[in-house]
Amino acid sequence: MDHSARWEKIDDLGRTLSSMTVFPVTAHSVTPPRDSPRLEYKLYLFDPHTIEVEAILAPTLNFVPGRGLRYAISFDDEAPQVIDALAQNTVKDWETSVKDSVRNVKSTRTLSGTGYHILKFWMVDPGVVLQKLVVNLGAVKPSYLGPPESYHHGGYELTPH
Repeated sequence: MDHSARWEKIDDLGRTLSSMTVFPVTAHSVTPPRDSPRLEYKLYLFDPHTIEVEAILAPTLNFVPGRGLRYAISFDDEAPQVIDALAQNTVKDWETSVKDSVRNVKSTRTLSGTGYHILKFWMVDPGVVLQKLVVNLGAVKPSYLGPPESYHHGGYELTPH
């Protein structure tokens, strides 16, 4: 792994307490899992099935011609799924991102097995600013700020790698 690329917290940025982004901003794009720093979140599923993961990102222009703005998501030891945050980037999409001050990007995964799982958020391109991740098992109601932050106890903190 290129140890110069790393996730760092930016206090007071976004709709909640802080955001996470990759520094240095000049880091090279990578293909996870090789050479890709990641954030890890431990969660418990009582009834695993298809779930939706919504990444709430700071609005960003595609500042590299011919390429979007990519990150990857995986659970446990599965291969990371690369997602382009700017795949839907019409004028209307940009207007909504500016109006709401976020870009909401949704992806789905199918998990099996009850119990603990590790959600991994991987760097692919620098410039992604993650404000919040929402894991929707089917009961999340639409709202401006999204659901409140999950309760965590002791050792289940944010783990940058």
